[in-house]
Amino acid sequence: MTFSNNDKVRSFIAIPVPPDGINILKRTVEQLDSDFGRNVRWVRPEGIHLTLKFMGDIPGDMVTKVDSALPEVAADFAPFSLSLSGLGVFPNARRPRVLWAGITGDMDALSALQLAVDDAVADLGLPREQREFSPHLTLGRVRRETPEGQLRKIGRAMAEGDLSGDFSWQADAVHLMRTELDPAGSRHYLVGAASLGGG
Repeated sequence: MTFSNNDKVRSFIAIPVPPDGINILKRTVEQLDSDFGRNVRWVRPEGIHLTLKFMGDIPGDMVTKVDSALPEVAADFAPFSLSLSGLGVFPNARRPRVLWAGITGDMDALSALQLAVDDAVADLGLPREQREFSPHLTLGRVRRETPEGQLRKIGRAMAEGDLSGDFSWQADAVHLMRTELDPAGSRHYLVGAASLGGG
């Protein structure tokens, strides 16, 4: 897909989660939804991903440049193992705003890949990431109007809950994605993919 320089494209770079992992997350969300769903805007299951770099709204020609740069970055990394691991919240259990599933596995390789992606994007002129990398899979966002008592209930449920199954996979690609916002939530579309190890 090509974009003109006049286009503004909401973009990010991520590691995809295979369908079996998405199914576990979907079942987990269904359970959580039955407990406190009316207070949360859930991410569509097919939209769950492990973000390496969020770039926001960038010019269309920059999306094309990022797409061209990713294969060289990905070629320097062999595929590595990741696993789904537990549930959590940001910023804390008293006032949860983001609900997430955790990631474990070869965290050294994951952190090195994230840094390399950030460096490559910075070399193209986009801002570097200012926050420390905290790998997670966003499941939902708590609605702003949620009462304090309900916030604490959500925080407790996430702290005491767990995923509906175990899942590990070989991370073997990075995806460049674009996002379109609509009233029902974000939709993500694949722009380009690059295989780890250059395969």
